[in-house]
Amino acid sequence: MARPSYKTFTSFASSGMGKFKSRGRDDLLPQHSGQGNAGSGKQDGRPSDADYLLLKVAAFVSAIGLLLVLIYTILVQQALPNPESDGVKGTSFLDHEKPISSFAGKTFLRHNIPFIDIPDTLIQDVYYYRWTSIQRNLRYIKAGTGYMCTEFVQPVGYAKAFGSIDAAAGHQIDESRWLRDTFYGDDYIHLYTRGPADALQYTQWILDAASRRAMVTGDSQFLASQLDDMVRLWHEWDQVYDDAAGLYYYQPVWDAQELSLPGFIADPNGTDWTLRKDGPDTFRPNHNAYMVANARAIARAAKLARDGFNEFLFSKLADDLEAAIYERMWAPEQRFFMDIIRPNNPNLTRLTGREQVGLFPYRFGIGLKKKYAQPAIDSMFDPEGFLAPYGPTTLEIRDPWFMAVRPDGYCCYWNGMSWPYSTSHTLKSLAAIYRSGTTNVTAEQYHQYLQTYARTQQKNGQPYVAESHYPFIDGWSADGWNHSEHYDHSTNNDDVITGLFGIIPQQDDTLKVSPIVPKNWTYFALENLSYHGHLVTVLYDKYGSRYKAGRGLSVFVDGKKVFNGPKQSAYIRMPSPILPADALVNIAANPTGPGQYPTADATYTNSGDFQFKAIDGVLFYDTIPDNRWTNYGSPHINDTLTITFARPRNVSSVTLALYSDVTRGGGVDVPSRIEIYGSNGLLATVNDSSSLLPNDRNEVSFGQVETQFLAVNMYRKSSKLWVGVCELEVWTPPARGPTYYAVDAYLTGQETRVVFDNTSTAASNGAVVGGLRSDSNVAFSGIMSSGGRTALTLSYANAGNTTVGLSVEINQVPRASLTLLPSKGKYVHVTTTVALAAGKNYISLRGGSDDEVVRLETLTLR
Repeated sequence: MARPSYKTFTSFASSGMGKFKSRGRDDLLPQHSGQGNAGSGKQDGRPSDADYLLLKVAAFVSAIGLLLVLIYTILVQQALPNPESDGVKGTSFLDHEKPISSFAGKTFLRHNIPFIDIPDTLIQDVYYYRWTSIQRNLRYIKAGTGYMCTEFVQPVGYAKAFGSIDAAAGHQIDESRWLRDTFYGDDYIHLYTRGPADALQYTQWILDAASRRAMVTGDSQFLASQLDDMVRLWHEWDQVYDDAAGLYYYQPVWDAQELSLPGFIADPNGTDWTLRKDGPDTFRPNHNAYMVANARAIARAAKLARDGFNEFLFSKLADDLEAAIYERMWAPEQRFFMDIIRPNNPNLTRLTGREQVGLFPYRFGIGLKKKYAQPAIDSMFDPEGFLAPYGPTTLEIRDPWFMAVRPDGYCCYWNGMSWPYSTSHTLKSLAAIYRSGTTNVTAEQYHQYLQTYARTQQKNGQPYVAESHYPFIDGWSADGWNHSEHYDHSTNNDDVITGLFGIIPQQDDTLKVSPIVPKNWTYFALENLSYHGHLVTVLYDKYGSRYKAGRGLSVFVDGKKVFNGPKQSAYIRMPSPILPADALVNIAANPTGPGQYPTADATYTNSGDFQFKAIDGVLFYDTIPDNRWTNYGSPHINDTLTITFARPRNVSSVTLALYSDVTRGGGVDVPSRIEIYGSNGLLATVNDSSSLLPNDRNEVSFGQVETQFLAVNMYRKSSKLWVGVCELEVWTPPARGPTYYAVDAYLTGQETRVVFDNTSTAASNGAVVGGLRSDSNVAFSGIMSSGGRTALTLSYANAGNTTVGLSVEINQVPRASLTLLPSKGKYVHVTTTVALAAGKNYISLRGGSDDEVVRLETLTLR
């Protein structure tokens, strides 16, 4: 079971520790206010007053018992082994501590990122920082759904399911594909291909990114299994395809490019703000290039799935669309790919201003012949084109509509600002053109652009990324407080890895190394890059004196040298891919917050914090932006953070991402002592605060127990220090059926909730899903299948007099319906047959009754 590595503690303490005698600390334990739902005869699982009395009694363990726990804990402070890395060893030429010494979450970084060594410290420093940017934006949604990437660390109102925004999903997949743990990308792709994320909100190249990511992981089967879903996502765009033009159109605002040239052309006098901001329907070169790339990704998936029809069909669709781009969008007189406004333009007259989006097609292999590529290079390095000290700009500087500063407080003017999102595309196009060999661009010029990008990503002398930057002023033009910090809407490290270091993934068991580095560089190193489940190290040492591994280029795979040569390029044959084991799931995550399970309660919460932020799946350790629970200001010596599950769960560990801001002048630090309680009493104790990692994960392990809640009692170090938790996680093996509890599903609907029913025997506490109304959705995720038809059986109770219908969606597509006959409140079964896809599936039960009382117990698949 693969999972992140972090500080771990093990205790032999279990419910049996209650037999130890009192130690006399009752006066220091907190008073709690949770109440059980005694009226139903079943408990909702929150600790009652009696439960907390039990906790107090269990806390009075003997001095001998505590001493044994302390000794045993000290002996096992090393990180648990990660099964995904068993048998795979890397190299240790570089320092893996100093580059990340100033960052939080170091154990994530040590385990997941490749380390680098280059002569350019500016690029190198930004490289390490940008891993912390994506780390902050990885959100765990729910057991079965897993991880996603957010764009903003704080949710925004226009985001879709779970805070997803598809505009930069391709960038996020590109960047995260180099993390050693593959579940981050797997989960995120599933969220779009099979989950509820909206792939039509903005233009995107998600399928292309998924295809190229498969070349990094080596998991071709994962891509092939998504074929039907990829085809479905492709056809969602049919509604904005113009048959006559042979092109796709969209408003620029939904191309993530509001206040761009088409809007100014359509509203030259500034009389219609909405038209100027959103822009008219426009054929854009970047959008159509995305669709070409997505079509070719589907063709590749079809080839892997041995589906010759779709391979041919989507190859042809891609070729036809690319031909239309050349025919319609290439302007010979301007030597550029141009926008075409659609309304009132029967002749498809192109705009005359050159926008940065016209540079995007090259990264997807479009326009690499000299007649197209050389003009692009000329514009990139033209001071009146896109070249700026903090560029490139989103519109040519010579254009009459170019703006170097924002005229008002609106965030996003894409008619001049420097935008990391667009810079990422441009860097990839620059690398593709360089490797085509059709122009006069040099490696030094590529380095120049990458260095400009690194210079742009600064604030107060430190690496930093926000939304947009002034092209001629050293400052961010959009950098909202508690909003824009560490904005995850671009790539950087993917460009360093694939561009500068020249790691070019292949479709077979090979790896191409073709760096784009200045001629005067005498060394560079990329260490422990995860590729096909192996760890690859690439060293270039012109004189052999820096790394002492030989002169020239050396390549290591799993710690063994497999290549050495005088040139900077190589073609490496790789061992067969090593695919990861199933990832553990975090059953403590609650993406909804109050009103759904798991719940979070605390004996004291600082007014500026929130206990549910400790289980919202978001993990970062900044002061601002904030995401934590603390008891700052509490009068108690110790306070307790409690999570309660919908039903009793089998657990054997708790992971605490502990917050500390004392080095920043704050008053929160790791606890002096931690006690963990479950339904039957004390489970584990950590007594040595020096063994706890601040601003990092700490796992406390114990013998497996069944419990409905976990109470973490934390003691302050002093009267001037308090405690805080950025995330509390409970990692367990994933559910593999055949029966799944409805209360474990993701519940939406105004009244859809977990309720407790005496007559239900599925869960020992009677937990079922109630409040099913017409707006209800009970969404199961992570349902594994080898593919094919299966019987789906739902256990339900209908206390009414009329039948109730539910729609069954498989991976967001309606596939069946269930008729819930009246059952006089007794739990009965109804069965239908559905087809599941190979791999993880989403199953949604939609609907209910606004009149009848319907409750759901379990879903069984056989």
